[in-house]
Amino acid sequence: MKANGEYLEEIYEKHKEVATAKEKDEFYQVTFRKNKINPLKMVATFILTIGVTVGIAYAANVNIRNSNEEKKIWKEPKVYEFNHEAPISEEEAKKCISEEEAKEFAEKALKKIGLEEDSILNIQLEKAFFSNENEWNIATNKATILLEGETGELKSVQVPTWNYRIPYNYGITREEARKVAHELLAKLKPEDDKDEYELVKLTRNMETDEGSYIWYAQFQKKYGELINPYEEIYIGWVPTINGIYSFNIKKQKYEKNPERIGKEKAIEIAKRKEQQIEPDKTIQKIEAEIRIKQMNEDVYLREKYKEQYDNHEFLKYGTTQYETEKRVRKVWCVVIEHDKNEKYTYFVDCTTGEIIGGNRWSDFDNEKIIKEDPYNFAQ
Repeated sequence: MKANGEYLEEIYEKHKEVATAKEKDEFYQVTFRKNKINPLKMVATFILTIGVTVGIAYAANVNIRNSNEEKKIWKEPKVYEFNHEAPISEEEAKKCISEEEAKEFAEKALKKIGLEEDSILNIQLEKAFFSNENEWNIATNKATILLEGETGELKSVQVPTWNYRIPYNYGITREEARKVAHELLAKLKPEDDKDEYELVKLTRNMETDEGSYIWYAQFQKKYGELINPYEEIYIGWVPTINGIYSFNIKKQKYEKNPERIGKEKAIEIAKRKEQQIEPDKTIQKIEAEIRIKQMNEDVYLREKYKEQYDNHEFLKYGTTQYETEKRVRKVWCVVIEHDKNEKYTYFVDCTTGEIIGGNRWSDFDNEKIIKEDPYNFAQ
């Protein structure tokens, strides 16, 4: 499709061509008189036709451009007063599953980990300890179970080791631990979950393999070369008998948003924001790589409440809390480093180009620490 300027230039050239041809008797006599064509009318018609075409083409371009514009996803965080002991309102309780339904979900979880004969002692709907969510807290003879309040989905199961008869020779090798970890993953993950997980961390509770009576495995869901840390299954178990010590599951789905923002553009967006927040600091280094991250309120707080943020006042228990939607997206992690080794990570959405969160450290440094941890036997 031609650009608008090309169409206008073509119209002008056609106009000049006709005007020049009028002075040439042969063209004038043969073309116009023989075919009884009015040259001025011809030019006018041509201009009108091309003008309409240009208009249609331009309108089409605008429509295409508008249809390709991504909807903005960032919303200002909601504010609430964090209080773990606050009672659940009647309106909130209506959104949650019933106590009987919660018991059924808990019994299924007990059966899955091999404690089907265990019995429920107490059940209570309450606020999650570090968020504004509601959850069912269920105590049994042997375990503590947490369920999502509205859906009943399992969040965690904790079983103290005194519920197991640990054998005398409980030591296993790292190779055996990796094998058992994958077997437990296949057994414990949701039945409808057919996706691939990667073992990102494998640790033990003591200094030696032989002396460790609990092993821990952390799995995260894979999307090609990317890993979603918010779709995670964490398993702790007693070796040899493979009794479950802890089982935690996160289910924040990755939205698989397309990549429309390039690396340089993402860096430009993050750099501009950093210069607004820290105008007196000199940027020494910038790195950027694509990751899967969850939207958060960190950049919002850092920009709006700079002094309190720098003093870590938003991390104090009992203060006003800010909460964003828990959307998990493909982002450019842009790490900006100042002098004195100060670093900050921005999450620039790969689709919309919006800053949807961040961290007051380098995410790349954290990844390196996990990979180079001498006590991580995942690989």
